[in-house]
Amino acid sequence: MMSFADSLLSHVQNKGNPCLIGLDYHEGRLPDFVRNDLARNPSPEGYRAALSGFFRRIIAAVAPLVPAVKPQISLLESMTWVGAQVFMDVVAAAREHGLVVIADAKRGDIASSAVGYAKAFLGGAEGPDFAQGYRADAMTVNPFLGRDTLDPYLDACRALGKGVFVLVRTSNKGSVETQNIEVGDSRTPMFAVYARMVDEIGASLIGEKGYSSVGAVVGATFPDEASQLRALMPRAIFLVPGYGAQGATADDVARNFNADGLGAIVNASRSVTYGFERSDISPGAYDRTVRDNVLRMAGDIAKGIERRLRRE
Repeated sequence: MMSFADSLLSHVQNKGNPCLIGLDYHEGRLPDFVRNDLARNPSPEGYRAALSGFFRRIIAAVAPLVPAVKPQISLLESMTWVGAQVFMDVVAAAREHGLVVIADAKRGDIASSAVGYAKAFLGGAEGPDFAQGYRADAMTVNPFLGRDTLDPYLDACRALGKGVFVLVRTSNKGSVETQNIEVGDSRTPMFAVYARMVDEIGASLIGEKGYSSVGAVVGATFPDEASQLRALMPRAIFLVPGYGAQGATADDVARNFNADGLGAIVNASRSVTYGFERSDISPGAYDRTVRDNVLRMAGDIAKGIERRLRRE
């Protein structure tokens, strides 16, 4: 069984770029053709059809261009079971198109609750097919409650070839309040504590390409810390948010890659899937806009990585 890290990096190399497209539901920013579908049939069935159709459209547009997508579940959860069905449809559609699927769940809990989250998003439960969870390839998790809470996800990495991305240095401005707190006699920032944890727990899950199936979420909005985090986690794949709508540049992003040009995947969500000027955009024009946004992103990041490697 191929490790998650090897599979992801193979997809990155096959597509020729490290772009990760976030699939987020922002009700107030939907194009009119989706809003109209929702208004015509404001029932559970109508909402599932319209929103799943919208995300399938995005997936079809980006699948030939990028290695992976990152569907976000919390923005759908207000619709309860309908939101769960939409998320399930999105994961299934992405896998049908051969994309790596990273569930943006950010779960973190103890004991049996952590087991439940791992089974819900990564699979491995016993029972009928409908009880097997969303079956994403990887998911994001929160380490705040301690490394033992990550064990169920590591078990899924070993048994099922799955991956996990641990929140280490998130891209939001307020993260400095908790992740920059200095602890211990050495006054180590909390994000460095998490980084060492990631390196340690990922050591037994390194694939043939030299990277671990335990990755780290490292925001591009704090580029000055990238080299420190890369030194602490040389074998981790970084999931890098913050590019695009949050203001990080291609040069900021490039600092998260290793000297081999690998080791990171770069997320963009709103700047790609909601990056259109007029809400009355036609479906065909929307598809073209999404593709153009992806191509622009891929080219920009490639130039940033090239500049970084030239300097070293």
